[in-house]
Amino acid sequence: MKSPFSRALIAAALATLVGALVTGCGSSAAPSPSDSSTSGSRAVVLVSGLDTQTPYTTPNSACVEGLAAGNSVTALRASLKAAGNRVYTAPAQNGPGEVSSTSGFGPSSQCPTPLPASMTIDTTGSINDGGQNLSTFLTYLHNAFGINTVDLVGHSMGGLFARSAIKTLKDSSSSVTVRSLTTLSTPWTGTYPADYATGKLPITACLNQPSCVQVLTGYKKLAASEGPRGAASIISTEALQGPSGFNARQADALKGIPVTLIGGDHFTRPGGLPAVWPNDAVVGLQSALATTLPDSALPHRACVTRPDVHTIALADEFKLGWESAITWDPVVLKAVNDAVKNAGTALNQPNRQGCPAA
Repeated sequence: MKSPFSRALIAAALATLVGALVTGCGSSAAPSPSDSSTSGSRAVVLVSGLDTQTPYTTPNSACVEGLAAGNSVTALRASLKAAGNRVYTAPAQNGPGEVSSTSGFGPSSQCPTPLPASMTIDTTGSINDGGQNLSTFLTYLHNAFGINTVDLVGHSMGGLFARSAIKTLKDSSSSVTVRSLTTLSTPWTGTYPADYATGKLPITACLNQPSCVQVLTGYKKLAASEGPRGAASIISTEALQGPSGFNARQADALKGIPVTLIGGDHFTRPGGLPAVWPNDAVVGLQSALATTLPDSALPHRACVTRPDVHTIALADEFKLGWESAITWDPVVLKAVNDAVKNAGTALNQPNRQGCPAA
């Protein structure tokens, strides 16, 4: 099996692109970003994760060819828009700079005019730098389109970028308020492939499960290509959970913000390390549901578990349908819509609904 972390994972174009997931307009020119929405000052902002490319899109402007908003968040964008939400995708590039199109699995082209690098998340860089650029993007939405309140939805490391942006906005007394955060397969307390890449986890933790071994091997190559300060290494358990790690530095960033955590458990091995098994091929369920993170760091949470893998690229590699990926699973899409719809009253509900005991 090819490494799921190679940028050349799959070069072939998608065989079928249908419905709201693609624009299919056939125009020869990229659309100019626009937002004629009159739905008020609240918006949903989608944030993608490690080593991804996501073009900037608005409620009315998306990529003309291929997937409308990249391979991480296109289905989320379509689902949330169909429910009547005003949806933007935060621009993300697997390296510094702007993003005008995407390559690899599920490419997108003829996308809206890109925003500057200062508003674009480098998905191979640090969490705090990504959070800073995301906060700059959210400020841009406020200034350009009158967005005052946002519901953030982050896939994988996108949830950590979002959490960092929340702290930045609070610390700067920003005019933008974050109403809720929903994360899909976010490594809240670290991810076992990063632990393997940094030498803290032996490959024997895979218990001879072939896909686990191949994922760890591919991830280690990605981490080596980025270097020790790259995103692939800094989402290790030690980097996030250590005494001066990311979670400690975030302190009370999420106070007053309801968080919905969604994790996948497609792969499991009885008797395996809880930090590894079950998992979605990249993130352990324990981390995705922040099971060991105390309420002082995550005051109000609800949890959803699905039998999913981490991405549609992995679903394809494992010969599963795209709906087996956590960002394309219809049950997950409904859960995300419900989290956004009910965000205004979520803090009145009991804490840790659907969450496993610590």
